Amino acid sequence: MLLAYFAALIPALVMAITQPVWSLVDEAQHTDFIAQLSHGVYPIADRTPIDPETLRVSESAGVFRAFYPPGSYPTPDLTDVGLPPPGMSDSANAVWMMRHLWQLSHESVQTPAYYVAMAPVWWVADRLGGPFAAIYALRLINALIIATLAPMAVIVARILIPARPEVAVLAALLAILLPGLDLNGTRVSNDALAAALGGLLVLLAVLWAGSAWTWRRAVVIGLLLGLGLMVKLTIAGLFPALVVSALWPVPGTTWRGRMTRVAVAGAIAVVCLGPWLLLNLHNYAGLTPGARGARLSDAAPGPLTAAFIPLDVAVFELTYWTGEPWGALPLAGPFAVLGGLIALAVPAGLIKLLRTRPLAASAGPLAVVIVAIGAMVGVTLLLPAGGGFEFVGPGRYAYPALPAAAALCAIGIVTVLTRAFAQKVVGTVYGVMAVAILAAGAAGFPLAPGAGTGAPPRTANVVDVTASGEFHGLTINIDRVALDP
Repeated sequence: MLLAYFAALIPALVMAITQPVWSLVDEAQHTDFIAQLSHGVYPIADRTPIDPETLRVSESAGVFRAFYPPGSYPTPDLTDVGLPPPGMSDSANAVWMMRHLWQLSHESVQTPAYYVAMAPVWWVADRLGGPFAAIYALRLINALIIATLAPMAVIVARILIPARPEVAVLAALLAILLPGLDLNGTRVSNDALAAALGGLLVLLAVLWAGSAWTWRRAVVIGLLLGLGLMVKLTIAGLFPALVVSALWPVPGTTWRGRMTRVAVAGAIAVVCLGPWLLLNLHNYAGLTPGARGARLSDAAPGPLTAAFIPLDVAVFELTYWTGEPWGALPLAGPFAVLGGLIALAVPAGLIKLLRTRPLAASAGPLAVVIVAIGAMVGVTLLLPAGGGFEFVGPGRYAYPALPAAAALCAIGIVTVLTRAFAQKVVGTVYGVMAVAILAAGAAGFPLAPGAGTGAPPRTANVVDVTASGEFHGLTINIDRVALDP
C-alpha cells in the first residue's frame, strides 16, 4: 500500500509544482475563499469583493477569467468595481459576469469544510513567504491527499477478485497515473479532499458489503458522509452505493434493521450540514445560496438540445482522463480515446464475469462499486440540468468514485483480454502515454498561444467618442472606436 501511495505521490507533486498559477479552473476563487477566512472574513458570494492578495496574484499571472488563457481577452479595468446590478436579464447578467466575475469571491457558495481546514495553513505560509508560498503549500497538501486514492483502489480490487493479483496491479496503474487527477486535483480547490473522502466511503462500503452493518458502522458512515458533504455536495452521489452496502442480505439480519441503520447514517449526514444551512439562512435568506448563487455565471441558461447530450458525455470522458481546461495537457485527445476504450471494456467484462459460475468476484462488493461509479457519473452528467445547461459535467466530479472506477476498468481489461501478454501491452501503452503526457505538461507543453497586443493595429483610425446605452438593465459606455483603414 505504501508503494502505491508514494508512486502516486510523484506525479501529483510534479503537477502541483509545475502547473501555472493560476490554474484556469477557478483556482483564484477557491484560493480567495481560504484567504478571506484567514483574514477573519466569511465572504458572501455576490457581495464580498476579492481579497487584495488574491487580486495581486491575478494581476501578476494575468488571469481574470476561468478557462480562458491570459491574453485571450481584454484585461479588465481594476477600478471598475461594484456589485452586480439588480434587475438584469439572463443575457445581460452573463455579459456583466463575463467582465466582472473576477472581482467577487464567488466560490464561497461551496460548503466550507475544506476552506476552513486550509485557512490556518494559508495564514502561516502567507506570513512566512507571501501568497505564492501559500498557494504552493496548499497545492502540496492536495498532492498528499489525492495520492491516497491509489492504495484505496488496490484494496478495492483485492476485495473484488482476490484470486487475480493482476487486477490489483492494473487498478493501481490506473489510479497512480491519471493525468486529469494529477492536474486538477493538485490545484487549490476542494476537489482533492472530496475525492479522498469519497474514496474512503467507497472503500468502507465495499469492505462492509455482505457483513452486518453495526450501529457503530452506521455512525461512522454518517459522519464521513456528512464531512464529505461539508467539503463538496456532489459526494451525495455516493449515497446509493452506501445503501447497497448496508442493505445487502446478511444471514441473521432483518430488512427493517438494515433500513434503520441506513436511515440513521443519512440523518447524521444531514445534521452535519446544519451549520452551513444556518449560515446560508443568515447570508442568503435561504437554506442554499439559491438564485443569488445561480447568477454567478458568465453563461446564460438555455434549453436542453440534442447536441448537448453527446457534448456532455464527450467532455466528461475527455476531462476524466486528461483534466481541464480541455487540452490543457498535450496528447489529451489520443489519451482520452485510449481511456474510452478501457472504459468500454468494463460492461463487456462485467457481462462475461457475471456469466461465470461460480462467480469469480464477491457479489456484494461488486454491486457496490458498480452503483458507486454509475451514480457518480450520473450525477456529473445530470448536474448541468440544475444550472440551466450553462456548463457541461467535468470528469473530476467523479473522482470520489476513483477506487471503484480503477478496479472496474482493471476487471474489464483482464476479462476481455484473457491473455497475459495482451494485458501487459495495454498496461504498458497506458503507462507510457500517461508518463509522457505528465512529463510534457510539466515541461510547459502545449505552448500557450501568443497573446494579442490588446490594442487596435497602428493603421487603424481611433476616434474619441462619447456614447452610452442600456441593454436589459446593463449600461454600456463607449469612449473610443477603432475603424479599419
